Amino acid sequence: MDLYRLLGVDRNATPQEIKKAFREKAKKYHPDINPEYSEYFKQITHAYDILIDPEKRRRYDISLGKLEKKDFSRIIGDILSEFLGFHTKPVNGEDIKVKVRLSVEEAYHGSIKQIQYKRKVTCTTCGGNGITAESSLVECDRCRGTGRVKKAFIEIPCITCFGRGFKIINPCPICRGNGRTYKFETKKIQIPGGVIDRQEVVLEGGGNDGINGGNSGNLIIKVHIKDGKYRLKKLDLFTELKVKKETLKEAGGISVRDIDGNIITIPVEETDRPVRFRIKNRGYRTSDGKRGDLIVKLIPV
Repeated sequence: MDLYRLLGVDRNATPQEIKKAFREKAKKYHPDINPEYSEYFKQITHAYDILIDPEKRRRYDISLGKLEKKDFSRIIGDILSEFLGFHTKPVNGEDIKVKVRLSVEEAYHGSIKQIQYKRKVTCTTCGGNGITAESSLVECDRCRGTGRVKKAFIEIPCITCFGRGFKIINPCPICRGNGRTYKFETKKIQIPGGVIDRQEVVLEGGGNDGINGGNSGNLIIKVHIKDGKYRLKKLDLFTELKVKKETLKEAGGISVRDIDGNIITIPVEETDRPVRFRIKNRGYRTSDGKRGDLIVKLIPV
C-alpha cells in the first residue's frame, strides 16, 4: 500500500502539506460522521503517523523503494521469460501459415480447397497440464517451490519447473509433460472469389492451441496464383490463341471466350505475324469490384 497515495499527497510533500491532507480526510471520514468508513479512517491515521514522523518516514521511503525495485525486476523478468518461451500465464497459440496454389480461374470464381497441415493441440490424455493418475509432483529443488529464480538483478520463472514450483515425476507419456501434442488436420477451405496473388485468407482458431488456457491461434492461408490458360499481371489477363491463316482469311475475325464464359468477336485482317488485342474491362475482377483488361495474343499458324 502506498501511504502517499492513500493521503493524496506527493512523495516530496512537506509536513505542512501532509497535515493539511490528513485534516481534510479526517473531517470527511471520521467515524463519528461516517461510521461506515471507520476502517478507512484507521488506514489514513496509520499513514499520517508514519509520514509525519521524520525517522518513520525515512525508513518507509527506503522500504518503498526496495519494493518498487523488486516489482520492476519481476516485470522485466516476465518479459524476458516470455521471450525465451517460458510461460506461466495464459498465452495464445501461434498462427500457422499454409500456402495454397490456385489457377487464375479458381482465384477469380472462388473455390473450395482441401488442405492438410500439422498443428499443436491440447493433449487429451492429461488435459494440457502434463499430469496423469500415474504422475506425482515434487517440489522443484532449484526454486524451492516458488516458481521463480533470480538472475542478476531480475527475477524470472524457473526454467527447471517452467514457473510451476514443482516437477512432474512420470509425466504424461503422450505429450511428455508439455501439455500439447502434434496433430495432422484436414480441412476444406472456402477461398472467396476475386482474391489476388499473395493475399492471405484467415481462418480464426485454426492455428495452434493456446498454453495455460490461452486462445488458439489462426490458420492463415496464403494464396499463390499460377499461370494456366490465363496469365495474370496486376489485374490484366493475358491469353494466347493460335488460329490457322486460312481461317483468318475466310472468317475475317475470331471469337474468344472471356473468363466469365462470354463470347467476344474480334474483327481481324489477314496477317502472318502475331497480333495483340486489348479488350477493356474483361480482365480479372477483385472482390471490391476493380477490374482489368483482357489481352489476347493472336498467333497465325
